[in-house]
Amino acid sequence: MSTTIRPTFNRTRNSTRRPTSGNGTSSNSSNYTSQHHWLDESPEILFYLLTSLIIPSIVCFIFIFHSFIRLPVLRVKSSNLLIICLLIVNFVHMLIDLPFRLYFFHENEVPFQNAFFCLFWTWSDAILTAVDLFIMAFASIERYIFVFRHILLRNHHRLLNQLPMVLCFAIPTIWYTVLIFGYPCQQTFSYFTFQCGTACYLTNTTAFNHVENIGFFMVPLFVIVVGNGILIFRVLMQKKNMKQRHRLSQWRNNFRMIGQLAFIGILYMSVYVPSCILLIFGNYVRRGRFLPWAADIRIRYFAHLKYLVIFGCPFVVLAGQKEMHQMLKNIFSRITRRQTARWRTNVQPLTLLNTQNRRENEQKNTIKD
Repeated sequence: MSTTIRPTFNRTRNSTRRPTSGNGTSSNSSNYTSQHHWLDESPEILFYLLTSLIIPSIVCFIFIFHSFIRLPVLRVKSSNLLIICLLIVNFVHMLIDLPFRLYFFHENEVPFQNAFFCLFWTWSDAILTAVDLFIMAFASIERYIFVFRHILLRNHHRLLNQLPMVLCFAIPTIWYTVLIFGYPCQQTFSYFTFQCGTACYLTNTTAFNHVENIGFFMVPLFVIVVGNGILIFRVLMQKKNMKQRHRLSQWRNNFRMIGQLAFIGILYMSVYVPSCILLIFGNYVRRGRFLPWAADIRIRYFAHLKYLVIFGCPFVVLAGQKEMHQMLKNIFSRITRRQTARWRTNVQPLTLLNTQNRRENEQKNTIKD
């Protein structure tokens, strides 16, 4: 008799770390307590949600990387350089962090119960998340300069393009490496808590927490929202002038260029803007006390729903690349031709079958006679 093995979602352990109240005191609100019955289901919900999206996302990532390798015209486009960096960061993030995250949802404990693994998991996830937001924020600014100030970008390419890209990687890497591995504090690890608990530098010094919330999350998100909004508004306003000058083809190129980035920005905003609102309500809004339910929902759900951005990013990129569309059409047409050729070789015309049957019957009658 076969048995079905289901994930061992243990409700007796802390599935994700619970944030403390912003004022350092616990809340006895009945509204907050009444939400635990559905918040405790978060590991199971997130486990099945993320596992259902892994394979389609990996297939799309592989196809896009294959397209960039096979089609040099995509690589040489300056507008695609930041998109490629964004895809690489998201893909590496998924490969490094997602297996550990899914294992934790399945077993309610970290995969390797040692201090170095806990520090490495926290370090890698924090760096890749910050780099991802920084690149997207810089892309929103760079695309505006590329469309409306392209001469300035061409004359100061290193200052306006290469240096910000280096800083997008260097600042989070230096910050988290120094604080996670070098800050003098006593770290305690809970192997049944997500990422073994909060890093000690955040619990010992609240200033670091504010710096990360504002500088590594709110500011990049603000740049993404405002930058994409201004970019779309300027392009739409530009259409009237271009139409009067009979330069609509150039306007269409500009619109196509920002369209892909705008949809990627909408994908980021759909997850990170609600997370930012919950962060503000949970840590900075005072109504006699902080709102613990907001911080709890953000930690339990939105800390993991960022994978919707990672999974969705390659599909949005694919939707905006005409060369990849043509490549997909060629692949499907080859598959269709092969299937048609096999069908034609396996299926014989009815008239031919009737002729063969008559000949066989005539041969049998001749033998009998």
